[in-house]
Amino acid sequence: MKKLNKRKYFLFINKFYLQKRKTNFTFASSFQTINDLAMKTPGKKISLPTILRHTFMALTIAFGFLAVLQLSSYLGISSDGPFIRGWVTTASEPGPEQVPPASSGEQMKLYEFGDRKLVMVEFSNLSALMQIRYLGYIFFQLIPWLLGVYILYQMFVIFRDMDRGKIFPQENVRRIRRMATAVLLFPISNYVSGTFLWNIVLTQRGQSSSMPLSPLFLEPVLQAGFIALILFSLAEVFRYGSQLQQEQDLTI
Repeated sequence: MKKLNKRKYFLFINKFYLQKRKTNFTFASSFQTINDLAMKTPGKKISLPTILRHTFMALTIAFGFLAVLQLSSYLGISSDGPFIRGWVTTASEPGPEQVPPASSGEQMKLYEFGDRKLVMVEFSNLSALMQIRYLGYIFFQLIPWLLGVYILYQMFVIFRDMDRGKIFPQENVRRIRRMATAVLLFPISNYVSGTFLWNIVLTQRGQSSSMPLSPLFLEPVLQAGFIALILFSLAEVFRYGSQLQQEQDLTI
């Protein structure tokens, strides 16, 4: 009798187990079903606008950091003391280095490399730096960095809109035009800062002269003009695309 009951018990367990295997309610099968659904669910692909968007954002932050670092080094915050430096082109003179006598807390050094000279003006304190010619030079030296940050940020915003599906908004036309204008300001800023530095060199030598417009200035102007022309042309393409998109939206 006991053997019969035990046999019925095992038959019942075996039948129950086989019924359970026919259904999909076991833990393992449920986990497999969830995994299959997750594999079948399409994930968001990383597109090229997304990559460029994050790339230009990183470059914008990097250029902004370098601009702040450059200003802090001029003011002596991240260096041993306040200073300015830059390159000038003069007639070749004998001697690898010329150190004029210090005056009013400043000392200028010229390192010759042929006709090109590296100018280094060191200041004993921050108050000696607070003169129009020095502050003007620092200001126009920082403008290219700020223009670079501005252009990179505009590129970030353009690719951000493209990543969101806005390829031809009217705002992108204005952004590209502003970028072209910023490119044209690069050689102008460099020329003005070079003029300030040239006058600083002449003042240290006890001379007074205005810097004429150098033929070397025309080359960067032509390069910037060529890049600006391409950007203005690209802005017209975006403007035409924006008009077509607006007409299509009105038609729909």
